[in-house]
Amino acid sequence: MITARVRLFLRLLVSPRRFRGGFQIAALAGVLGLSSCAVRPVEPPPVSGPLPRVISTGKPDPYTRTAQTAPDVFAMQTGSRLFRKSGAPAVDLVGVAHIGSADYYQRVNRRLAQADLVLFEGVTDAEGPDPLDFGPDALVKAQSKSGYARLARSVGLSSQGENIRYERPRFRRCDLTVQEMMRLLDEDIARGGRTGEEAAAAKRQMQSIKKMLGGGSLLMNSALGLVKVSPPIRARVKLEMVGVGNSASGEEEIAPRLRRLINEDRNEHVIRELASILRKEPGRRRIAVFYGSGHHADLERRLRKLGYAPAGPVQWESAITSSPYADGIPEPEVREILEGG
Repeated sequence: MITARVRLFLRLLVSPRRFRGGFQIAALAGVLGLSSCAVRPVEPPPVSGPLPRVISTGKPDPYTRTAQTAPDVFAMQTGSRLFRKSGAPAVDLVGVAHIGSADYYQRVNRRLAQADLVLFEGVTDAEGPDPLDFGPDALVKAQSKSGYARLARSVGLSSQGENIRYERPRFRRCDLTVQEMMRLLDEDIARGGRTGEEAAAAKRQMQSIKKMLGGGSLLMNSALGLVKVSPPIRARVKLEMVGVGNSASGEEEIAPRLRRLINEDRNEHVIRELASILRKEPGRRRIAVFYGSGHHADLERRLRKLGYAPAGPVQWESAITSSPYADGIPEPEVREILEGG
């Protein structure tokens, strides 16, 4: 089935080290067969019940979801939520997707403009200059070469780094450096045993992912070139990206220790920095924590421990939308991609 080949293609993008030599070439050649397919729109099935309809696979994330907003429109949505605590500045958990439409980032920018301090996500290399030190335009230029930006361009979308204006002093980087992350893994490796083995596996995978996201993966760059020239592949890759909102899809590819490093260790750093700001910087009115929406369920739990409570429901924004029936994708494939059927 076409969907199976596209999923194999996506696995090559997210985990190229799992595929070696001739198998890589064979896999790409198999997907290449899609590039000659003509796009013939199909009639969307009738919708039962009210819209928007939230699609779930039993792995809900309070800040990321997939929703059907029209008969032939499906969206990956990210959530944001404001928290308040008596006598303290409001804290806004602003969820974001690293890839989305340009108008999505305009809406995110408007929400961020309401905060007088934005703590934002961004792992940096402490041994090199921070592009933000040279102004927001320098950061945009650096981000345009990243794996995220290249993937976004291949499907006609935009990337976060190219659309958010990280202007100091209101924007403050709040994340671990590469060196700090490696130090945490090295400490675990030194402990030995299962802990050390998991940390060693995480360290190897982290180095591989860093190369891919930095735009230095030849296989990924070749694959993205194929996406760009093939409308059938591009449509299915985009629909797969929309489907990310309804599950933890892809997490099984990440080593357990690396998953904890990406989520728990970095979230702990954010909360430490936030607690320090609350003590040392009186007069703040509203602080935005601007991280990928997958971080926010854990960040909310940590905020509640600081005495914060939600000031309202989660507010949703559509980051990526797909019209699969106009793109010629039949209903069984749409159902399989979005609902795991």
